[in-house]
Amino acid sequence: MKGVGISHGAVSVMNAIPCGVGSTIGINLRTKATFGDSDKKKIILVGRPRTGTMLAETCVKRTRERIGQDTGEPYFLKIRTDIPPSMGLKSSSSVCNAVISAVLNAYGEKMDIIDIIKLGVECAKECKVTITGAFDDACGCGLGGLVVTNNSKNELILRKEIPVYDVVICVPNRSIPKSKVPVERYRELSDKYSEMVPGIENDYLNVLTENGRCVENIIGQSSGLSEKALEAGALAAGITGTGPATAVIVERGEGKKMAEALGCKTILAKTRC
Repeated sequence: MKGVGISHGAVSVMNAIPCGVGSTIGINLRTKATFGDSDKKKIILVGRPRTGTMLAETCVKRTRERIGQDTGEPYFLKIRTDIPPSMGLKSSSSVCNAVISAVLNAYGEKMDIIDIIKLGVECAKECKVTITGAFDDACGCGLGGLVVTNNSKNELILRKEIPVYDVVICVPNRSIPKSKVPVERYRELSDKYSEMVPGIENDYLNVLTENGRCVENIIGQSSGLSEKALEAGALAAGITGTGPATAVIVERGEGKKMAEALGCKTILAKTRC
C-alpha cells in the first residue's frame, strides 16, 4: 500500500485576520507527501530535521478516521516541500492537503478537493498552527488561481483563473511564528479591510499591494523592499500572510531580472492558474 499526494503554495492578496474574508493566489512551489505501510512508524521531513511532526500525524489520524481505517497500524510518511515555514507562504496548508491526499490515495479512497481542504483546516486548527482557520490559504494551495473565502464559514466565495505571472519571493533570515502575531492590531483594521473586499475580483494586484502596506505597518517592517519593486516595474508587491516574506508579482519572464534588482535572498516561482 502506497499513496502520493501533491499540493502547492500560495501568496496573500488579502489577509483574513481583520474581517474574516481572505484571498490568495496559488503559486507553483510544491509539497509532495508519500504514505504507506511500514513495520514501525516513521516520519521523514526532508531537509527539516528540527520541524515538528504533530500536524502531519494529525492529518494522517483524522483522514484514517474519516474513511474508517483508524487501525493504529504503523506507517511510513515522507514529506518533501519547496516552501519555507513561517514565512507567509502557506506551508502548513500545503502539508495538510498533501498528506491527506496521500493517505486517501494509499487506501484507494476518493474525496472532493474542497472536503480535503476542509479536513486539513480542521487539523490545522487542532494543532493551533492557524489563526483564522486558513481556509483561504488551503484553497489557494489546493485550487490555484485567485481565491476569495469567508474563513468563518469555510465558504469559497470566488475562484478565478488569472494570467501566468512570475512571482519573486524575498525571504529574510527570520520567521514569524503564529504565537507572535499581533492579532488585535490586525482586527483594528476590520473596517478598512471590509471596504477592500469588493475590489479583489477585478483589482487583486492593487489589493495585494495595499494589504502588504497594512501588514508592514502592523509588524514594523520597512516598506522599502516593496516600494523598490514597484519602482522597478512590479505589477504588485507586498508582505504575504503575516510575514515576513515579500511577494513581488511581475510579468512572465521578468522574474530573474526583478530578483537581481532587489538584491535580496529570493525564491522564483510562478502563479498557478
